[in-house]
Amino acid sequence: MAFPRPRFTAPAPRPPEVRERAREIHRRAIVADFHVDSILWQRLVRYDLRRRHRPIGWGTPFGNHADIPRMLAGGYTCPGFGLHYWPWGIAKAWAEVRRQIDYFERLTQLDERITIARTAEDVRRAKAEGRLAGFPGCEGAHILDGRLERIAELRRRNVRYLTLTHFSKNAAATSAMGIGADAVSGLTPWGRELVAECNRVGLIVDVAHVNAPGVLDACAASRRPVIASHTGVKGVRPHRRNIDDAGLRAIAAGGGVVGIMFAPVFLAASNDADSTCILDHIDHAVRTIGIDHVALGSDFDGMIPIPTDLRDCTDLVRVTEGLVLRGYSELDIRKILGENWLRVLARFDEGAV
Repeated sequence: MAFPRPRFTAPAPRPPEVRERAREIHRRAIVADFHVDSILWQRLVRYDLRRRHRPIGWGTPFGNHADIPRMLAGGYTCPGFGLHYWPWGIAKAWAEVRRQIDYFERLTQLDERITIARTAEDVRRAKAEGRLAGFPGCEGAHILDGRLERIAELRRRNVRYLTLTHFSKNAAATSAMGIGADAVSGLTPWGRELVAECNRVGLIVDVAHVNAPGVLDACAASRRPVIASHTGVKGVRPHRRNIDDAGLRAIAAGGGVVGIMFAPVFLAASNDADSTCILDHIDHAVRTIGIDHVALGSDFDGMIPIPTDLRDCTDLVRVTEGLVLRGYSELDIRKILGENWLRVLARFDEGAV
């Protein structure tokens, strides 16, 4: 997979009136991004989330997209940090994920600029205080190694969602692409038990990365809202990583939300695409399932190239500018930027173990 080289020339600015309106909306909004992979880089190279890093250029590939200072500068309020371990190291996965949770907890103890988003109200309080309220989300049920009792521990430690699979098939579900992927296998019986246990303890089921039958099965099995934390939509780009319209409708029917990712490799026909590809996927999702079920899940720091008119998370306002240009109202933009995610969080504030 060939990634584009970073650009070092800024994109043409939008009209001043659009920029001013977008910045005012962005400033007032709660900005929630349910999938930021910065803790992955902390694990790999000891990336310090407390320090402001310099972006490489426009369309930076792989990482160096986010840290606490830049998220605050970009108007963030609620980042969801993806936790990850390789599917070929299942015996080590649980211990490694727990270490990543430990790191997140230490981060909130050492840096007063970030706190734990235990409830939706914590996020609103953080916004008023000019801080971040974040949480971890785990990618892939392989980390459980078949032990359902670990779900309750995740919830006790303020993990808010569990992605059923990552880039590999596991005992619960089949991925849309990656190791063991296929387009026909649905949830396994154990996967249905997992969904029921997540419902019981108040852990959100996430179907990003899951194949089409698995998405439908998870939505049918769940008694609580299901999300896709970071995805594209097949209605714009028929890539196997993306979710089809039937999956979108199933998520929305249960009160869930779909977070549109920022990866041109999945959103556009070319990696060399700007943020209009994000807007195209938002538009299709809004037309298909309504404004109340669409949000953002960037996948910043997720080993992907980002759109060519973004350097890092500080440029998120360019997406807001694009929404203004496309005629979205302030109310609808604020729903996409964060209010839709907060509605789902609030549904899970009760019922924690």
